[in-house]
Amino acid sequence: MSNQSILFGAGGLVLGLLGGVAVGTSTSQSKISGAIDKTLAPLQEEAAAAAKSQQEALAALEEKLAALESGLAASAPDLDALKAGVTEDVGAKLDALGASLSDELGKSAAAQADAVKAAMADMSDGMAKMSQMMAERARAAVEAVAPAAPGGGSIAPDETAEAAAADAGMADANALSVGQTAAFADGAVRVFVSRVDPASGSARLSVNGGLVTLSSGDSTTVSIDSGDCTVTLTGVSASGATVDSTCGAAAAPAEAAAAEPAAEVAPENGVAPGNAVSLADGAVRVFVSAVDAAAGSARIAVNGVATQTVAAGETIDVTSGDKACTLTVTGVGQGMVGLEASCG
Repeated sequence: MSNQSILFGAGGLVLGLLGGVAVGTSTSQSKISGAIDKTLAPLQEEAAAAAKSQQEALAALEEKLAALESGLAASAPDLDALKAGVTEDVGAKLDALGASLSDELGKSAAAQADAVKAAMADMSDGMAKMSQMMAERARAAVEAVAPAAPGGGSIAPDETAEAAAADAGMADANALSVGQTAAFADGAVRVFVSRVDPASGSARLSVNGGLVTLSSGDSTTVSIDSGDCTVTLTGVSASGATVDSTCGAAAAPAEAAAAEPAAEVAPENGVAPGNAVSLADGAVRVFVSAVDAAAGSARIAVNGVATQTVAAGETIDVTSGDKACTLTVTGVGQGMVGLEASCG
């Protein structure tokens, strides 16, 4: 056999081996690929079904969200309209509150102004009445001490003034002011000054605990262990009241000289001198200048400063603006005067 034949045989063998290997490898890969495809096919189908289901769920969710947004948009309030309504309501309430406060402040200011005017008017009337009363008292004092001098000659005004001043100085030195007490008969008689009324010349005293109102010169009797004592109101001035007392035998002449008057009864709703009262719903204003218990009369000023003397039980006519009114003195007693008024 030649070498060429051997080479051709070896080459054919090698080519056959290579062809067999190639054919076997191709068949094995085809089988593997088919097995893989068969295994993956169900998984791919499940994945596709799951993806489709998720897409459908997402689509349904999107529809629900769209419906919810539409509902919210339809039911949402109009914020601009709500804001405008609230602003208008609050503004109206604030305006009403401001108007109410303004009215109340105006009324309060007017009431205070009226009260101040009334107080000033009352003060002016009181000062005018007090000035007139003091002038009348001074004139009465001058007339009382200046009628005639001993021997028929008249007393000069200067001498009268000096004498009155001297007497007033002596009286003021011994006068007891309200709240002071004088003791007589070794302390058995104690006189406490409760009230002094220079205008009417009277004073209210507490004599051993018993209250009594005396005019200047009047006396009252009090009993002690050693007998009876007489307490006399000897004078009344702006400084206070001057009192004196005598006991035992010395008291009898004083009692005989000044018979003690019957007990006075204070009138209902009595007004003391120096005080003012408003009657008939303010239409009649009366200032009491003085009270004369002995004469049963009072000197009063009605709706002004001019005074007049009116007796108990007497009625006078009073004009107040366009009203016709009457004023009645119902009684006089205990240094006070009772008054009633009515308007037609």
